[in-house]
Amino acid sequence: MAKLDHIMWACADLDQGTEEIADLTGARPAPGGSHPGMGTRNALLSLGDDQYLEIIAPDPSQDLSGTTGELLLARGGSGIRSWAVATTDLIALAGLAQNAGYGHKDIIDMSRTTPEGLHLAWQLRFLTGNSLLPFFIDWKASTHPALSTPKGCSLLEFCVFTEDIDAYQQLMNALDLDLSMTKGSDYFKATLQTPKGCVELGNW
Repeated sequence: MAKLDHIMWACADLDQGTEEIADLTGARPAPGGSHPGMGTRNALLSLGDDQYLEIIAPDPSQDLSGTTGELLLARGGSGIRSWAVATTDLIALAGLAQNAGYGHKDIIDMSRTTPEGLHLAWQLRFLTGNSLLPFFIDWKASTHPALSTPKGCSLLEFCVFTEDIDAYQQLMNALDLDLSMTKGSDYFKATLQTPKGCVELGNW
């Protein structure tokens, strides 16, 4: 029902964030496009046919007031901010979340246009109850971004460290989602196989 879709690497400046990832991995992310109304834009690096690393940053061409872009700019620094899980049933997801003791928000419609002019549209659903929970994405009829972004890297492991490990594991089991988990202080860690060898990415 579900699979890790992408890892969100947040930064305050897209050009700098792209350079940072390119230096770490030896593979250069390609511009993805802007998220209208969110105050953000991104660059993407494929981690396989259906997974990718998203470098997300403020979009200076948008009004950032009250947007995610404003938050990224104010926070500064760089690192893993969140992660996304692909699913085709955002409605059933709400029930699974409730069974594990988590809440859910309404489904959100999103879209962006790539630099090549390809229009992508998808839906998101966010859960509540633990800041380390993934958000969920249904790509609908859109072509998966990993198929058209620079290749050369793969995801070896993604690990979540959380004190809320029992409920978190219950939800992951219900989703049949294979995930490394450790009980401990809130933290994300991604291990990538890259042209420069194994690279670990940590929290924002």
